[in-house]
Amino acid sequence: MPARTISAYADEETARVVEQIAELEDRSPAQIAAAALRFYARLPSEARAAFRRIEKLGTDEDLDSLTRAITRKTLDAEWEVAHRRFIGGMTGVPVPSADEGVDENDLLAKAVRLTQ
Repeated sequence: MPARTISAYADEETARVVEQIAELEDRSPAQIAAAALRFYARLPSEARAAFRRIEKLGTDEDLDSLTRAITRKTLDAEWEVAHRRFIGGMTGVPVPSADEGVDENDLLAKAVRLTQ
């Protein structure tokens, strides 16, 4: 996909942290910024609006709490993806994501087929 350059202004502390992350991850600050923008752009408008309200009205502790919650969900999602890929690779049977409904009858039928 062709890329475009866009500009953003950041306070000194944020710019310093982005530079540190970039160095630690052996990436450019632009790559870090692009990843952050991809994440933000994928959020529904309600989540972006809530984040802006928390930034405006909340405390640093509120933002830290939000960051911890997002971190937990991100790590949970990474585990789910790895688990799904591992099990699917072992069995050759695609494993639905946690967000997809699992039909208990389908699950039982697949278990029976696997044990035969």
